[in-house]
Amino acid sequence: MRERLGALPLRDLAILGAAVALITILNLLSARSGERLASQLDSYSTYDPASGGYRAWYELVQREKIAIERFERRPAFLEHSLGTLIWAEPIEYDPRQTYNSPADVRALEDWVKAGGRFIYLGHDENAAKKGILKLPRTVAIKTPAKAGTRSTAQNAVRIAAQLRSESVERIAFSTDLRWKAPKRATILVADASGPLALSYAYGKGRIVTLLDQTAFDNAHIARADNARLAFALARPSRPGARVAFDEAAHGYLVPEKWWQIMPRSLLIALALLVVAVALAFIGAAIRLGPPIVPPARSDATSAEFIDSLAALFERAHAATKALEEVVRSTVRVVAVSLGLPDDTPSNLIARRIEQPELRAAYLELAAAAAAPSLDEARLVRLVASAQRLRKEFSIHARSRY
Repeated sequence: MRERLGALPLRDLAILGAAVALITILNLLSARSGERLASQLDSYSTYDPASGGYRAWYELVQREKIAIERFERRPAFLEHSLGTLIWAEPIEYDPRQTYNSPADVRALEDWVKAGGRFIYLGHDENAAKKGILKLPRTVAIKTPAKAGTRSTAQNAVRIAAQLRSESVERIAFSTDLRWKAPKRATILVADASGPLALSYAYGKGRIVTLLDQTAFDNAHIARADNARLAFALARPSRPGARVAFDEAAHGYLVPEKWWQIMPRSLLIALALLVVAVALAFIGAAIRLGPPIVPPARSDATSAEFIDSLAALFERAHAATKALEEVVRSTVRVVAVSLGLPDDTPSNLIARRIEQPELRAAYLELAAAAAAPSLDEARLVRLVASAQRLRKEFSIHARSRY
Protein backbone atom coordinates (compact mmCIF):
# COMPACT_ATOMS: atom_id res chain seq x y z
CA MET A 1 0.00 0.00 0.00
CA ARG A 2 2.82 2.40 0.85
CA GLU A 3 4.49 1.60 -2.44
CA ARG A 4 1.29 2.45 -4.34
CA LEU A 5 0.87 5.78 -2.52
CA GLY A 6 4.52 6.58 -3.06
CA ALA A 7 4.07 5.93 -6.76
CA LEU A 8 1.32 8.60 -7.03
CA PRO A 9 2.44 12.08 -8.08
CA LEU A 10 2.50 14.72 -5.35
CA ARG A 11 0.05 16.86 -7.32
CA ASP A 12 -2.58 14.07 -7.36
CA LEU A 13 -2.23 13.55 -3.61
CA ALA A 14 -2.71 17.28 -3.02
CA ILE A 15 -5.84 17.35 -5.21
CA LEU A 16 -7.27 14.31 -3.39
CA GLY A 17 -6.64 15.88 0.04
CA ALA A 18 -8.19 19.19 -1.06
CA ALA A 19 -11.31 17.39 -2.35
CA VAL A 20 -11.80 15.52 0.92
CA ALA A 21 -11.35 18.73 2.92
CA LEU A 22 -13.81 20.61 0.68
CA ILE A 23 -16.48 17.89 1.05
CA THR A 24 -16.06 17.92 4.83
CA ILE A 25 -16.38 21.72 5.01
CA LEU A 26 -19.49 21.70 2.82
CA ASN A 27 -21.15 19.08 5.03
CA LEU A 28 -20.42 21.09 8.16
CA LEU A 29 -21.73 24.31 6.61
CA SER A 30 -24.92 22.62 5.35
CA ALA A 31 -25.58 21.12 8.79
CA ARG A 32 -25.10 24.49 10.49
CA SER A 33 -27.26 26.26 7.92
CA GLY A 34 -29.98 23.67 8.49
CA GLU A 35 -29.83 24.28 12.23
CA ARG A 36 -30.06 28.04 11.68
CA LEU A 37 -33.06 27.66 9.38
CA ALA A 38 -34.80 25.38 11.89
CA SER A 39 -34.15 27.86 14.71
CA GLN A 40 -35.87 30.61 12.68
CA LEU A 41 -39.12 28.62 12.45
CA ASP A 42 -41.88 28.99 15.01
CA SER A 43 -41.44 26.05 17.35
CA TYR A 44 -44.54 26.49 19.58
CA SER A 45 -42.44 24.95 22.34
CA THR A 46 -42.47 26.05 25.96
CA TYR A 47 -38.66 25.86 25.93
CA ASP A 48 -38.45 28.53 23.21
CA PRO A 49 -38.18 32.16 24.45
CA ALA A 50 -38.24 33.52 20.88
CA SER A 51 -41.31 35.10 19.30
CA GLY A 52 -42.65 31.77 18.00
CA GLY A 53 -42.36 29.89 21.31
CA TYR A 54 -44.78 29.25 24.18
CA ARG A 55 -42.40 30.11 27.02
CA ALA A 56 -44.57 33.07 28.15
CA TRP A 57 -47.73 30.91 28.27
CA TYR A 58 -45.93 28.25 30.32
CA GLU A 59 -44.58 30.78 32.82
CA LEU A 60 -47.99 32.48 33.05
CA VAL A 61 -49.68 29.24 34.12
CA GLN A 62 -46.76 28.34 36.38
CA ARG A 63 -46.93 31.71 38.13
CA GLU A 64 -50.61 31.10 38.93
CA LYS A 65 -49.62 28.02 41.02
CA ILE A 66 -51.16 25.52 38.61
CA ALA A 67 -49.57 22.07 38.46
CA ILE A 68 -48.03 22.49 35.01
CA GLU A 69 -45.42 20.26 33.37
CA ARG A 70 -43.91 19.28 30.03
CA PHE A 71 -44.90 15.93 28.56
CA GLU A 72 -41.95 14.46 26.64
CA ARG A 73 -42.98 10.82 26.18
CA ARG A 74 -45.09 8.75 23.84
CA PRO A 75 -48.91 8.98 24.22
CA ALA A 76 -48.92 5.42 25.59
CA PHE A 77 -47.59 6.89 28.87
CA LEU A 78 -50.48 9.33 29.37
CA GLU A 79 -51.92 8.81 32.85
CA HIS A 80 -55.34 9.42 34.35
CA SER A 81 -53.85 11.93 36.81
CA LEU A 82 -53.03 14.16 33.82
CA GLY A 83 -56.21 16.14 33.25
CA THR A 84 -55.31 18.43 30.34
CA LEU A 85 -52.85 18.02 27.47
CA ILE A 86 -52.07 21.08 25.31
CA TRP A 87 -50.96 20.22 21.80
CA ALA A 88 -49.73 22.78 19.25
CA GLU A 89 -49.50 21.44 15.70
CA PRO A 90 -45.91 21.86 14.46
CA ILE A 91 -45.13 23.59 11.20
CA GLU A 92 -45.38 21.05 8.40
CA TYR A 93 -41.73 21.17 7.33
CA ASP A 94 -40.15 21.64 10.75
CA PRO A 95 -37.30 19.07 10.94
CA ARG A 96 -37.44 19.07 14.73
CA GLN A 97 -40.91 17.58 15.05
CA THR A 98 -41.61 13.99 16.04
CA TYR A 99 -44.13 12.07 13.96
CA ASN A 100 -46.71 9.90 15.69
CA SER A 101 -47.34 6.30 14.71
CA PRO A 102 -50.84 4.76 14.45
CA ALA A 103 -50.26 3.22 17.90
CA ASP A 104 -49.54 6.69 19.32
CA VAL A 105 -52.77 8.04 17.82
CA ARG A 106 -54.80 5.16 19.31
CA ALA A 107 -53.23 5.72 22.73
CA LEU A 108 -54.08 9.43 22.59
CA GLU A 109 -57.68 8.70 21.58
CA ASP A 110 -58.04 6.16 24.39
CA TRP A 111 -56.74 8.67 26.92
CA VAL A 112 -59.26 11.32 25.82
CA LYS A 113 -62.12 8.81 25.79
CA ALA A 114 -61.24 7.84 29.36
CA GLY A 115 -61.83 11.41 30.57
CA GLY A 116 -58.89 13.53 29.45
CA ARG A 117 -59.14 17.06 28.05
CA PHE A 118 -57.20 17.73 24.85
CA ILE A 119 -56.43 21.31 23.77
CA TYR A 120 -55.58 21.26 20.07
CA LEU A 121 -54.08 24.38 18.44
CA GLY A 122 -53.73 24.54 14.67
CA HIS A 123 -55.22 22.29 12.01
CA ASP A 124 -54.34 19.09 10.16
CA GLU A 125 -56.56 18.35 7.20
CA ASN A 126 -55.15 14.84 6.76
CA ALA A 127 -55.99 13.97 10.37
CA ALA A 128 -59.49 15.41 9.92
CA LYS A 129 -60.05 13.36 6.76
CA LYS A 130 -59.01 10.18 8.59
CA GLY A 131 -61.40 10.92 11.47
CA ILE A 132 -58.64 11.16 14.09
CA LEU A 133 -60.13 12.52 17.33
CA LYS A 134 -63.10 13.54 15.14
CA LEU A 135 -61.29 16.77 14.34
CA PRO A 136 -63.45 19.13 12.23
CA ARG A 137 -62.51 20.18 8.73
CA THR A 138 -61.53 23.74 7.83
CA VAL A 139 -62.53 26.17 5.09
CA ALA A 140 -60.65 29.22 3.79
CA ILE A 141 -62.53 32.52 3.92
CA LYS A 142 -62.50 34.94 1.05
CA THR A 143 -60.34 38.02 1.64
CA PRO A 144 -59.86 41.07 -0.55
CA ALA A 145 -56.80 41.04 -2.80
CA LYS A 146 -53.63 42.23 -1.08
CA ALA A 147 -55.56 42.64 2.16
CA GLY A 148 -53.29 40.22 4.01
CA THR A 149 -54.39 38.09 6.90
CA ARG A 150 -57.53 39.23 8.65
CA SER A 151 -57.28 39.84 12.41
CA THR A 152 -60.32 39.13 14.55
CA ALA A 153 -59.33 41.95 16.87
CA GLN A 154 -60.80 44.35 14.30
CA ASN A 155 -64.00 42.37 13.71
CA ALA A 156 -67.06 41.55 15.77
CA VAL A 157 -66.27 38.41 17.71
CA ARG A 158 -68.78 36.23 19.50
CA ILE A 159 -67.37 34.69 22.68
CA ALA A 160 -69.10 31.95 24.63
CA ALA A 161 -70.52 32.80 28.05
CA GLN A 162 -68.18 30.38 29.82
CA LEU A 163 -65.21 32.37 28.53
CA ARG A 164 -66.79 35.72 29.32
CA SER A 165 -67.08 34.54 32.91
CA GLU A 166 -63.27 34.31 32.81
CA SER A 167 -63.13 38.03 31.78
CA VAL A 168 -62.35 37.20 28.15
CA GLU A 169 -63.90 40.07 26.18
CA ARG A 170 -61.58 40.59 23.20
CA ILE A 171 -59.57 38.03 21.26
CA ALA A 172 -56.95 38.65 18.57
CA PHE A 173 -56.71 35.77 16.13
CA SER A 174 -54.90 36.01 12.78
CA THR A 175 -55.97 33.30 10.36
CA ASP A 176 -57.83 32.95 7.08
CA LEU A 177 -59.32 29.58 8.07
CA ARG A 178 -62.54 28.74 9.84
CA TRP A 179 -63.87 25.50 11.29
CA LYS A 180 -66.73 23.62 9.72
CA ALA A 181 -68.54 23.31 13.00
CA PRO A 182 -70.29 19.93 13.49
CA LYS A 183 -73.66 19.80 15.22
CA ARG A 184 -72.24 18.23 18.35
CA ALA A 185 -69.72 21.03 18.93
CA THR A 186 -70.02 24.09 21.15
CA ILE A 187 -68.73 27.28 19.52
CA LEU A 188 -66.39 29.09 21.91
CA VAL A 189 -65.12 31.85 19.62
CA ALA A 190 -66.51 32.93 16.24
CA ASP A 191 -66.77 35.95 14.01
CA ALA A 192 -68.86 36.78 11.00
CA SER A 193 -66.81 34.41 8.84
CA GLY A 194 -67.23 31.35 11.04
CA PRO A 195 -66.03 29.52 14.16
CA LEU A 196 -62.46 29.96 15.41
CA ALA A 197 -62.62 27.80 18.54
CA LEU A 198 -64.78 24.77 19.24
CA SER A 199 -65.39 22.36 22.10
CA TYR A 200 -66.97 18.93 21.79
CA ALA A 201 -67.24 15.73 23.79
CA TYR A 202 -65.17 12.69 22.87
CA GLY A 203 -66.07 9.66 24.91
CA LYS A 204 -65.88 10.70 28.58
CA GLY A 205 -63.39 13.44 27.73
CA ARG A 206 -63.47 16.70 25.82
CA ILE A 207 -61.56 18.24 22.93
CA VAL A 208 -61.04 21.98 22.47
CA THR A 209 -59.81 23.08 19.04
CA LEU A 210 -58.37 26.54 18.22
CA LEU A 211 -57.31 27.39 14.70
CA ASP A 212 -54.63 30.01 15.35
CA GLN A 213 -51.68 28.59 17.32
CA THR A 214 -49.84 31.90 16.92
CA ALA A 215 -52.36 33.62 19.20
CA PHE A 216 -50.58 32.31 22.32
CA ASP A 217 -46.93 32.53 21.28
CA ASN A 218 -44.53 34.91 22.98
CA ALA A 219 -45.14 37.66 20.43
CA HIS A 220 -48.95 37.66 20.54
CA ILE A 221 -50.10 36.40 23.92
CA ALA A 222 -50.27 39.95 25.28
CA ARG A 223 -52.67 41.09 22.54
CA ALA A 224 -56.28 41.77 23.56
CA ASP A 225 -57.40 39.14 26.12
CA ASN A 226 -55.33 36.31 24.64
CA ALA A 227 -53.50 35.81 27.93
CA ARG A 228 -56.81 35.45 29.81
CA LEU A 229 -58.00 32.92 27.23
CA ALA A 230 -54.72 31.01 27.47
CA PHE A 231 -55.06 30.85 31.26
CA ALA A 232 -58.71 29.73 31.03
CA LEU A 233 -57.77 26.91 28.66
CA ALA A 234 -54.88 25.72 30.84
CA ARG A 235 -56.90 25.69 34.05
CA PRO A 236 -57.33 22.08 35.34
CA SER A 237 -60.58 20.41 34.37
CA ARG A 238 -60.95 18.83 37.82
CA PRO A 239 -59.36 19.39 41.25
CA GLY A 240 -55.96 17.78 41.63
CA ALA A 241 -55.50 17.12 37.92
CA ARG A 242 -52.26 18.11 36.24
CA VAL A 243 -51.80 20.11 33.05
CA ALA A 244 -49.06 19.41 30.52
CA PHE A 245 -47.73 20.90 27.29
CA ASP A 246 -46.87 18.21 24.75
CA GLU A 247 -43.21 18.74 23.90
CA ALA A 248 -42.67 15.36 22.24
CA ALA A 249 -44.34 16.67 19.09
CA HIS A 250 -41.68 19.41 18.89
CA GLY A 251 -38.72 17.03 19.14
CA TYR A 252 -38.26 16.86 22.92
CA LEU A 253 -38.84 13.13 23.16
CA VAL A 254 -37.26 11.20 26.01
CA PRO A 255 -36.12 7.75 24.80
CA GLU A 256 -37.81 4.89 26.58
CA LYS A 257 -36.01 1.74 27.75
CA TRP A 258 -37.47 -1.69 27.14
CA TRP A 259 -38.05 -2.28 30.86
CA GLN A 260 -40.09 0.93 31.03
CA ILE A 261 -42.44 -0.25 28.29
CA MET A 262 -43.06 -3.83 29.43
CA PRO A 263 -45.89 -4.60 31.91
CA ARG A 264 -44.89 -4.81 35.56
CA SER A 265 -46.13 -8.41 35.89
CA LEU A 266 -43.89 -9.50 33.00
CA LEU A 267 -40.90 -7.72 34.55
CA ILE A 268 -41.48 -9.57 37.84
CA ALA A 269 -41.68 -12.89 35.97
CA LEU A 270 -38.42 -12.15 34.14
CA ALA A 271 -36.71 -11.21 37.41
CA LEU A 272 -37.81 -14.49 39.03
CA LEU A 273 -36.57 -16.39 35.97
CA VAL A 274 -33.16 -14.73 36.19
CA VAL A 275 -32.92 -15.53 39.91
CA ALA A 276 -33.88 -19.19 39.28
CA VAL A 277 -31.29 -19.56 36.52
CA ALA A 278 -28.63 -17.94 38.72
CA LEU A 279 -29.42 -20.32 41.59
CA ALA A 280 -29.25 -23.28 39.19
CA PHE A 281 -25.81 -22.23 38.00
CA ILE A 282 -24.59 -21.63 41.55
CA GLY A 283 -25.92 -25.02 42.66
CA ALA A 284 -24.22 -26.74 39.75
CA ALA A 285 -20.92 -25.01 40.51
CA ILE A 286 -20.74 -25.80 44.25
CA ARG A 287 -19.48 -29.29 45.11
CA LEU A 288 -21.43 -31.19 47.73
CA GLY A 289 -18.82 -33.96 48.16
CA PRO A 290 -15.42 -35.16 47.03
CA PRO A 291 -15.05 -35.84 43.33
CA ILE A 292 -15.50 -39.41 42.12
CA VAL A 293 -12.32 -40.75 40.59
CA PRO A 294 -13.07 -43.29 37.85
CA PRO A 295 -11.06 -46.51 38.07
CA ALA A 296 -8.11 -46.91 35.81
CA ARG A 297 -9.06 -48.57 32.54
CA SER A 298 -7.70 -52.06 31.92
CA ASP A 299 -8.34 -53.93 28.67
CA ALA A 300 -9.21 -57.60 29.23
CA THR A 301 -7.15 -60.28 27.51
CA SER A 302 -8.65 -62.97 25.32
CA ALA A 303 -8.31 -65.53 28.08
CA GLU A 304 -10.11 -63.26 30.55
CA PHE A 305 -12.87 -62.66 28.04
CA ILE A 306 -13.33 -66.39 27.52
CA ASP A 307 -13.34 -66.98 31.28
CA SER A 308 -15.97 -64.30 31.86
CA LEU A 309 -18.13 -65.62 29.03
CA ALA A 310 -17.84 -69.15 30.42
CA ALA A 311 -18.80 -67.95 33.88
CA LEU A 312 -21.83 -66.22 32.35
CA PHE A 313 -22.90 -69.36 30.54
CA GLU A 314 -22.37 -71.39 33.69
CA ARG A 315 -24.59 -69.13 35.77
CA ALA A 316 -27.29 -69.24 33.12
CA HIS A 317 -27.00 -73.04 32.61
CA ALA A 318 -26.45 -72.42 28.91
CA ALA A 319 -24.54 -75.65 28.13
CA THR A 320 -27.69 -77.58 27.23
CA LYS A 321 -29.01 -74.74 25.06
CA ALA A 322 -25.67 -74.39 23.30
CA LEU A 323 -25.51 -78.12 22.59
CA GLU A 324 -29.07 -78.07 21.18
CA GLU A 325 -28.14 -75.31 18.74
CA VAL A 326 -24.94 -77.10 17.73
CA VAL A 327 -26.78 -80.41 17.16
CA ARG A 328 -29.54 -78.73 15.14
CA SER A 329 -27.04 -77.05 12.88
CA THR A 330 -24.93 -80.19 12.47
CA VAL A 331 -27.93 -82.43 11.72
CA ARG A 332 -29.09 -80.05 9.00
CA VAL A 333 -25.64 -79.92 7.37
CA VAL A 334 -25.26 -83.74 7.43
CA ALA A 335 -28.84 -84.43 6.27
CA VAL A 336 -28.70 -81.99 3.37
CA SER A 337 -25.28 -83.32 2.40
CA LEU A 338 -26.72 -86.87 2.29
CA GLY A 339 -29.85 -85.77 0.39
CA LEU A 340 -32.22 -86.30 3.33
CA PRO A 341 -34.79 -83.93 4.87
CA ASP A 342 -33.93 -82.02 8.06
CA ASP A 343 -36.46 -83.98 10.14
CA THR A 344 -35.02 -87.43 9.25
CA PRO A 345 -34.45 -89.54 12.40
CA SER A 346 -30.88 -89.68 13.65
CA ASN A 347 -30.53 -93.49 13.21
CA LEU A 348 -31.46 -93.28 9.52
CA ILE A 349 -28.98 -90.45 8.97
CA ALA A 350 -26.28 -92.48 10.77
CA ARG A 351 -26.87 -95.47 8.45
CA ARG A 352 -26.09 -93.30 5.43
CA ILE A 353 -22.74 -92.16 6.85
CA GLU A 354 -20.08 -94.47 5.39
CA GLN A 355 -17.06 -93.62 7.55
CA PRO A 356 -17.23 -95.40 10.92
CA GLU A 357 -15.51 -92.58 12.83
CA LEU A 358 -17.88 -89.95 11.55
CA ARG A 359 -20.86 -92.26 12.17
CA ALA A 360 -19.76 -92.80 15.78
CA ALA A 361 -19.23 -89.08 16.32
CA TYR A 362 -22.69 -88.32 14.91
CA LEU A 363 -24.40 -90.95 17.10
CA GLU A 364 -22.59 -89.67 20.19
CA LEU A 365 -23.68 -86.14 19.41
CA ALA A 366 -27.30 -87.17 18.87
CA ALA A 367 -27.35 -89.25 22.06
CA ALA A 368 -25.96 -86.34 24.11
CA ALA A 369 -28.63 -84.01 22.73
CA ALA A 370 -31.40 -86.53 23.56
CA ALA A 371 -30.15 -87.12 27.09
CA PRO A 372 -32.14 -85.43 29.89
CA SER A 373 -28.97 -83.96 31.39
CA LEU A 374 -25.56 -83.00 30.06
CA ASP A 375 -22.18 -83.45 31.59
CA GLU A 376 -20.68 -80.01 31.03
CA ALA A 377 -17.19 -81.54 30.90
CA ARG A 378 -18.16 -83.26 27.61
CA LEU A 379 -19.43 -80.02 26.01
CA VAL A 380 -16.10 -79.03 24.47
CA ARG A 381 -15.48 -82.49 23.04
CA LEU A 382 -19.01 -82.67 21.61
CA VAL A 383 -18.71 -79.24 20.00
CA ALA A 384 -15.38 -80.30 18.48
CA SER A 385 -17.04 -83.42 17.03
CA ALA A 386 -19.86 -81.30 15.61
CA GLN A 387 -17.33 -78.94 14.05
CA ARG A 388 -15.56 -81.91 12.44
CA LEU A 389 -18.84 -83.24 11.03
CA ARG A 390 -19.77 -79.85 9.53
CA LYS A 391 -16.33 -79.54 8.05
CA GLU A 392 -16.58 -82.98 6.41
CA PHE A 393 -20.10 -82.55 5.06
CA SER A 394 -20.10 -78.78 4.32
CA ILE A 395 -18.65 -79.49 0.85
CA HIS A 396 -22.14 -80.41 -0.34
CA ALA A 397 -24.20 -78.14 1.98
CA ARG A 398 -23.99 -74.67 3.57
CA SER A 399 -23.97 -74.45 7.35
CA ARG A 400 -26.78 -72.54 8.98
CA TYR A 401 -24.41 -70.79 11.37
